[in-house]
Amino acid sequence: MKKIILIVDDDRLTLATAQNLLGDMYKVVAVNSGKQAYKYLDRHTPDLILLDINMPEIGGFEIMKALQADPRWMKIPVIFLTADRSSETEVECFRVGACDFISKPFEPQIMLSRIKSTLELDGYRKDLQRRLDEKTREMERITIQAIMTVANTVDAKDDYTKGHSLRVAAYSKLLAQRLGWSEEDIQNIYYVAMLHDVGKIGIPDAVLNKPFRLTDLEFRLIKGHTVMGAEILKDFKMFANISVGAKYHHERYDGKGYPEGLRAESIPLVARVIGLVDSYDAMTSNRVYRRRLSDDIVMEELRKGKGTQWDPELVDIFIELIKEGALEKQWMLEEDMAAPIFDSEKIYGITMSGESVLDAPTDYLTGVLSKRKGENEIEASLRVTGGCLMIIDLDHFKQINQTHGHLAGDYALKVTADVLRGVCDRDIVCRTGGDEFLYFIEGMTSRDGAITMVNEILNAFAKKQEEVDILKETQLSIGISLSGKDGHEFEEMYQRADKALYHVKQNENIHYGFFQSTGLVRTPEQSKNDLETIINLIRRRETHQGAFQIEYAEFAHIYEFVNRFSQRSNQKTQLLLFTLFSSDGSEVKLERMEVAMQCMEQSICKSLRGVDVGTRYSSSQFLVVLMGTEKESIRIVTDRIIQNYFKLYGGRDITLTFDVADY
Repeated sequence: MKKIILIVDDDRLTLATAQNLLGDMYKVVAVNSGKQAYKYLDRHTPDLILLDINMPEIGGFEIMKALQADPRWMKIPVIFLTADRSSETEVECFRVGACDFISKPFEPQIMLSRIKSTLELDGYRKDLQRRLDEKTREMERITIQAIMTVANTVDAKDDYTKGHSLRVAAYSKLLAQRLGWSEEDIQNIYYVAMLHDVGKIGIPDAVLNKPFRLTDLEFRLIKGHTVMGAEILKDFKMFANISVGAKYHHERYDGKGYPEGLRAESIPLVARVIGLVDSYDAMTSNRVYRRRLSDDIVMEELRKGKGTQWDPELVDIFIELIKEGALEKQWMLEEDMAAPIFDSEKIYGITMSGESVLDAPTDYLTGVLSKRKGENEIEASLRVTGGCLMIIDLDHFKQINQTHGHLAGDYALKVTADVLRGVCDRDIVCRTGGDEFLYFIEGMTSRDGAITMVNEILNAFAKKQEEVDILKETQLSIGISLSGKDGHEFEEMYQRADKALYHVKQNENIHYGFFQSTGLVRTPEQSKNDLETIINLIRRRETHQGAFQIEYAEFAHIYEFVNRFSQRSNQKTQLLLFTLFSSDGSEVKLERMEVAMQCMEQSICKSLRGVDVGTRYSSSQFLVVLMGTEKESIRIVTDRIIQNYFKLYGGRDITLTFDVADY
């Protein structure tokens, strides 16, 4: 289907010219006022808007402000049309959120080129957003699974509360639905309630399960679980009010609860709901000193506590739910859903000879040591002597799974493990999960020796790539950490190797790297040489395929687009290489450089237009492609980036420079 372009301009000649020029390639809708534009947008969503700045009644900037404020329209790319070629107007166009602007009278090839580039980049961004949404849903699923695991762990501490957190969550959700809450708030209270007792993790089991009357000290310990739970959850940001439910669910409506003695409406509504259903579940659960209470007795107890222990309005609604039998039905559904989590004998549904996968000595897929076994052996070895720890990552593994299926991915992992086993001989190799392996060489403390071993691994892998086609789509990235003769704690060595691996993966042209206590520091002179190297690589594109390819395939697509755009467009494309370097030439800590790098990235991304492209080039450099930008405008952009960087970073020990080249 043709892309839809909405043109808003009060000049009928301009509308007719644009329709004639664009009509063969796009579906063009032309309107001559802001009112007509709003009327069209109320019923339709175009792929692009061409918007005149100067119009009677409602001007282009005013329309743009309305577009940015409305969720239905804010993501539609906009290109301004204007006869004003001043730099102030250009800056204002980008400030209000436009992707680009086209000068009147139109130059046909420039107009077609800019529209095409804007639509292509918008397509890439939509695809990126879709992938991000998928990843967000996956992270939410993992987070929810972790929440349920924590809740089950808490419940398992008390012999009589198995499933308590799940039931309280289910009842709270049902009560919130009856109260007419939004879907988001209903889902939110479900997870808030799930973790309301997380503070009990810090209460001794002997106190929680004591069958006799508690001492004053023991009761204070029990009451402390509310504050402890709030402290545990205070930095958890995925769900609103997550710590409120934990802290205040034992407050009473008459102000006689704990920990703060809040009363009536001063108790957060979320906590009032959870407090009520928490009491209900306590009354309807078996205890060592009594069996569960009947519904009739429970309802009578709830009526007695109206206005004293619980919110009277909530009690009335909750009693109606009990009478309807809705709570029992709700809990049965939740119990079915949670059943696999309680089956601790089958973690992830896989067992090996009665032994869980996590406890097995070997990895069930590759045959090398399991994560737990491998790490234990490495720790034991480090107590005696030093060594070399490598984290080996199989790059592009996710793409193999997506393109060829998970069986092909499993085969790639098995072959990689065979390569490592063949090289390691008596060394320790384990799979830590996914596409990552640990390789430990006892007593190896020299860089030269480690490099020799790395080259053996890479050469063996290269030979295997010639035999196995699926491996040709991958490569190995290796982060290395060396310890002294006295050894290091495993966790410290692992973190160092992981940092080294991170910087290896930021540079596509290297396969391994050692942990460095300092960052990758560049001088202004070295930065200019780097930019010249980049230009030469692009100009010799036929012999340097994918010179700037990174993990994210989307950037490779945009890079290809930039090449095509440069060849077709009459305007130059500028490459900007931003580089961080030490102000006084001294060494810079790796962690400090990474903080500065993140500040620079934020400053750049905030200052770019919608059609510009950027990517991290190294641990201290960021590459930007500016398409169709006049040279005099570059200084405006770079000055803004540098100012924003120093505002965000706050220090002067790491400064920022840039180099520009036309392509």
